[in-house]
Amino acid sequence: VLATGERVTDRWSVLGRVDVVGDYLTTRRTWLRGRDTGRPALVLAFAPPGRSLDGSLLPGTDVAATLAYYPGAIPLRAVVADRAADLDSSCLSGESIECALAGYAAALATDPWCARWPLVLAGVTPASARGGWFLAEDNGTALSLRSGVDHRALLAVSAGRPLTVAGEWSAGGFRPLSCWDDGRAVVL
Repeated sequence: VLATGERVTDRWSVLGRVDVVGDYLTTRRTWLRGRDTGRPALVLAFAPPGRSLDGSLLPGTDVAATLAYYPGAIPLRAVVADRAADLDSSCLSGESIECALAGYAAALATDPWCARWPLVLAGVTPASARGGWFLAEDNGTALSLRSGVDHRALLAVSAGRPLTVAGEWSAGGFRPLSCWDDGRAVVL
């Protein structure tokens, strides 16, 4: 991949990461989005039990880097080929729920096995109703949040105000990974 993969140089915002601990392997999914290109990227790391994972991509930060993408119907998985510096982070521009889901639908039409997709949503307010959590826009459009995850930290940061929220979309719902409060990144 480093020798033949498509290379993209950008200022990458580290949206967040998810660690999945299994019996024989721990997997880390780190989601990034290019500030200039708007391109999403997924950096995967693996470790056997008792070993640590690469923690150099810190959620809520920006990194000047070149990524090399694995080939695929939708090149999403990437590795860091060259890294210049960590940069000050500022709030990302997000999309409406409708636009973000339309982007995922287009990705899914190209690659039916695309099980997860990064979303950055702007102007959404977290709330709970009937035992479930969701993010809502002023126009009433709402997106369900993944069950089995404690979303009270997101609610506390919001304090009822709309936020920009980044996370991972899957069939199980949206998993918020970070948000921005007054231009400051908050890792959830």
